[in-house]
Parts: sequence; structure tokens; C-alpha cells
Amino acid sequence: MRAFFEERWFPRSLLWLVLALPFLLLSTGQRVLPLAPWIAPLLLLRFTRQQPAARGYGLVAAVTTGIISVSWADMVPFGGMSFYAFVAAQGCLIALPYLIDRLIATRLSALPATLVFPAAVVVAEYAASFGPFGTWGSAAYTQQNLALLQLTSVTGIWGITFLLHWTASVGNSIWEDGLASPSVRWATGLWGGLLAATLLLGGARLAWTDPADTVPVATVVGHHDTASFWRLRQEAENRAAVRDSARAVQRDYLRRARQAARAGARLVSWPETAVPVPREDTAAFLDRARVLATDHNVYLAMAVNEFPRPDADRPLQNKVVWIGPDGRRRTEGLKTHLVPGEPGQDGSGTLPLVSAPAGTWSSAVCFDLDFPSLIRQAGQSGVDLFVAPSNDWAAIAERHAHMARTRAIENGMSLLRPASNGVTLATGPLGQTRARTNHFTTQDHVQMAHLPMEGPSTIYAAVGDVVAWGAGLGLLLLAGGAYARSWSPVRAAPAHSNVT
Repeated sequence: MRAFFEERWFPRSLLWLVLALPFLLLSTGQRVLPLAPWIAPLLLLRFTRQQPAARGYGLVAAVTTGIISVSWADMVPFGGMSFYAFVAAQGCLIALPYLIDRLIATRLSALPATLVFPAAVVVAEYAASFGPFGTWGSAAYTQQNLALLQLTSVTGIWGITFLLHWTASVGNSIWEDGLASPSVRWATGLWGGLLAATLLLGGARLAWTDPADTVPVATVVGHHDTASFWRLRQEAENRAAVRDSARAVQRDYLRRARQAARAGARLVSWPETAVPVPREDTAAFLDRARVLATDHNVYLAMAVNEFPRPDADRPLQNKVVWIGPDGRRRTEGLKTHLVPGEPGQDGSGTLPLVSAPAGTWSSAVCFDLDFPSLIRQAGQSGVDLFVAPSNDWAAIAERHAHMARTRAIENGMSLLRPASNGVTLATGPLGQTRARTNHFTTQDHVQMAHLPMEGPSTIYAAVGDVVAWGAGLGLLLLAGGAYARSWSPVRAAPAHSNVT
């Protein structure tokens, strides 16, 4: 056995890659252990620091591709070659910061060297956020601790991503050089101080912020199978049958909304795609909604799928329509970011705003909340309550609800998230859960909650992704410093050796 671990049979550095595998499995997918994402990068970093750059990158890319092809199998809304191309691209992107670290950090002294890896991860995640899947897969979403999550109100998710991966980088410095090195002690002290301050200040924010005034809100879910309706729409031989089926769904949801209003709700909403409305019946449906709103002095934030005739040129509209208690249609907002392959008309990218006695309200639809820059408009506009009708599936239900909660913390606003095939969630502006229903484990059709009428202003809403941009600038400066040291007439010994 001992002979097997000799370098010619099993390079000892590969042990760190093997040990990282179970932690990688627990760092992504449906079942995440929040501690695992703090450990896996340390082991992978230890491995890549002991490999030639290209080989280390290739092996980490291959391993991460294999891991996410298993853990994301039911979480990505397409299959076949598209799925494997997607996970391969993700694997290469996840491995890229390890390559950057290997090329740059080994040429720098201890403290600057520890900053290369976390900065590279932030830059990679931020660049990916402009792609078709937004921030899906960000390491920040693996964390559930509310005190830690308060950091997003200052830095967005990028601060948590940075902390996670700075932990790995500092840990590797301690592993390689030990705490006897003054520069390592200095880096460790800064890291420990920042982590402690984050948790202490986050805990204090949770303890000291207690909004007194609340507004009663409700989400309603009908008993109709929405998927059955859309199958009928595809298969029905005449438009009349489709319209009759749609009206039955509409009546069910309006009846349940009336029940919620009678129970005291001042705002009622329901899930994405729940209520189909043929375009020629839109006016009649809105008239019925106006009567409900005026009869019960309630606001309606109605998720509506307005679909045209099969021969029409205009596409389907997936949107939220707001009706005030005076019966007026206040505003509406189309879904801005359609899931790749989803039919429909893109929104303008401007969030709708509603001024109510209980504060300023806004909305977006499901996948839109995977894009922090879009939802930041709400924080900039001082939105107090955000409505996010959603439609998920079992594999992503918990993760997607948590991502939406993170948007609420970033922007200091309460969240009302009615979801079909997912988790219906109502949270305060700091992320505390006020009500929660899992579509797959309960038959409740009306969920009531009392949400704070006013949310705190946040630094993130004011300054946006400055941490991500700072990480990019810092990485360029670190790369320049490494280049200068490489070509200096008298080169200092690298802070990190490649011993196995």
C-alpha cells in the first residue's frame, strides 16, 4: 500500500483532489451542506498549487464538470447535448480561478497572494451573471446563515463569494508556510477579523432592526392543474374549448383571492403561469378583477399568461398586472429574462412601481430574480415590498426560493413570492421568514402573512456591484505586480512553493 502512494504510482498531490470530491458533491445541487463550500476550494487549491498549471486546470475542470453533470441533472431545464455542453462550460469556468491563482499567486508575497483566488472567483461569477442564466450556480447561494447573508446588503452576493474563497486561499497559505511567517499571520488576522466583523454586525442588524408596522398580504393557489390547461391549448380543436377552460381557472383564482381579501389581506397575488387569459378575453377578465378589488378594497398583483390566437403574430405575454382598490389598472410588467427556450415577449427591463398607502411596491417574474442588476432597480427606487410570482419544479424549489430571498436582503425590501411547483415564501427585508409553503408537501391554497411596510436602505442598492468591479481591478493590479516581480533583476523567492 505504501508503495502505491509513491510518486510514480500515485502522486501525493492527487490525494487532495480525491478528498475534495465529496465536498464538491455537497457544495452544489439539490442537497448542499453549507460547510462544504468552505472546504472544497481549499483542497482543490492545495492540489492545483502542486501541479503544472495546464494539468491542474484540466483535472479540476474535468472533475467539476463531472460533479455538476450529476448534481445538476434535474435542475437545468434542458437535456441532451445542450446539457452536457452547458455543464462543460460551467466546469471550465469554475476551474479558471484555480488556473489564474496558479499563474499569479505563486509570484507574490503572502497577503497579495491570498487575494488572487477570491478575486478571480468573483470576476468569473460576475462575468457569468451577464449570460443567459444570470447568477445561477453562484457559491454565495450555498449559505443559509442569516447573519452572514446580511453582507449582501452591502456587497451583493460578491462579498460572500469573496469570503468563501479567501478562506481557502488563507488556509492554503497557513498549510504551506505556517503561522510562523509574519506575512501569513498578517493575512490570517485580516481574514479572521473580516469574517468575525461580518457575523457580528450581521447578527446585530438582525437583533436591532424590528419594523413595527406591517401590512397583511396573501398568496393564493387554485386547485386546477395548470399544466393540463396548456396541454389542452395545444391539443384542442377549437378556440372555444380553450377559452372555456381558461375561464374556469380564472374563476377559481378570483374566488380564492376574494376569500383572502375577506380574511383581511390588503394585497393578494398568485403564482406565475397560474392564470391563462386568451388575448380576446383580457378585458373581460380585468373587469372581473376590478370588481373584486373595489368590493374588498384590496390590491391585486396578478400573474397573467396572456396568449394570442394560434395564427396571431404577437407572442405570449408572461406578466404581472396590478389593480388598485379603486379598480384602476395601476401598472404591469412583463417578464424580462425568459428562461432559454421559453416562448414569449421579453420585458423592457424596467420594473413596474406602485405607490400604496403601505409603501412603494414592485414586481418581477420568477427567473428575473436570478439577475441582481435588474432587481437592484427596486432598491434604488425605495421599494418596500416586492412581489415575485414564480413557477419552479421540485429539483430547484428550495434553491430558487433562497435566491429570491437574497434579492430581498440586498435591496432592503420585503418579499412575497407565490410559487407553483415550488416554495411560496414571504420574508421581511432582512430575510426572516414570515410564511412559507411547499407546493409538494401541503394542500393549503391561501397563505397569509404580515410583512413590514418599510424596509431599510442598503449600501448595495446605492453602489451596486462595486465589489465585483473592485475585484476585477484588484486582479489586474495583482497580475501586474506578479509580472513586475517576474522580470525584476532581483527576484524574491515565491511565497508559495510547489512541494508535494
